[in-house]
Amino acid sequence: MITDITSDNFILEPIAIHHARILYPLMLELDLYKFIPIDPPASVEEIEKKYQRWSKGGSDDGNEIWLNFAVRKKDSPEYVGTLQATIKKSGPTYIAYETYLPFQRNGVAKESCARLIRLLFENYGVEAVTAHLDTRNIPSQRLLESLGFALVRTIKAADEFKGAVSDEYVYELRRPA
Repeated sequence: MITDITSDNFILEPIAIHHARILYPLMLELDLYKFIPIDPPASVEEIEKKYQRWSKGGSDDGNEIWLNFAVRKKDSPEYVGTLQATIKKSGPTYIAYETYLPFQRNGVAKESCARLIRLLFENYGVEAVTAHLDTRNIPSQRLLESLGFALVRTIKAADEFKGAVSDEYVYELRRPA
């Protein structure tokens, strides 16, 4: 069972059902969903169901390990975002991140993603970490590049949502030698 992970300024708490009520109000901001094919959650109960599934730690067939975290400031009870990693037995390891609007552009994603990546390399033996993002999401591109990720592929017309076709970039970070 995974426990809290700390960085210099944040605590990454494994997602639990109780986080749903805390994080739900922060998830309602429409700008969070500009570049992803989902909408804000309809209810706290919807988030509770998702977090209950995630808190199992992996897929029923054992082919995936799920690491999901609520990111909280070390010096306060404020939650600033969420992090996810999916480690597949065969295939890439994916990360995803969300920083709530009041806390964006303050280093939250960079520091917490760097800590998650370190965990993946050191504790799970992951060889590479992959992230997919909408090509219009310039801040995420900059974040990944600042963490050392390299653009490895573009997927044209990867999705269609919110009235537009979305192309995706695939970024990858290899384990240091």
